[in-house]
Amino acid sequence: MAIATSTILGLSQVFTEVWDLRSEVRTLGLALVTLLGALSLFVFGGSTSDSGAAVAFVLIGGWLALDAGQTLRHEGWKDTDDHDDRDGYDVYREYVVRQVDTELRERALTRRELGTELDVDEAAIDHALDVLAERGLLSRTGSELRVSSPPQPGTLARVRSGIVAPLARLARPLTIELDDGNAEDEGAHSRPAAKPVGEGGRERERESA
Repeated sequence: MAIATSTILGLSQVFTEVWDLRSEVRTLGLALVTLLGALSLFVFGGSTSDSGAAVAFVLIGGWLALDAGQTLRHEGWKDTDDHDDRDGYDVYREYVVRQVDTELRERALTRRELGTELDVDEAAIDHALDVLAERGLLSRTGSELRVSSPPQPGTLARVRSGIVAPLARLARPLTIELDDGNAEDEGAHSRPAAKPVGEGGRERERESA
């Protein structure tokens, strides 16, 4: 069992890295290992606790397999996320965003003071300010700029988020299927319907024939 587990997990890792596949391929390997564990408990376990653990393993492994299978079916096997397509200037601008964030958290500065303090490219500073503003972190008081964290959600909001997020994650295999079906329906409705051929059209077809 240990050899089979190591082989399955190792092969799923190798396939993912060599062929640049999605991480769900590794999840499929984990699901298979979980289901094999459930099978071994059913076969070799004799106690009630072993049977209960086997049922739990079946449920977990089945959900993992369904979730990974749905993702691979609807989003493809290849990992299309671009991880290394940033050029040097993109990395530099991200660095400037972090520097501006740090400076404006420590004290309020004007735009001119910020440029003098950091001594970096002006366009990169403007980009950093735009990014921080889009994140809702940048505030202005007159000509002074300040970065502060957004207010923390209340206890009720945190409890609601803690309940809703896991439930949404559990329902993800079903929601992927529904979202894909809705997209297909919208595409079908957006296509114009074929116009029927009238009498004049039929006569022109006969004349051309």
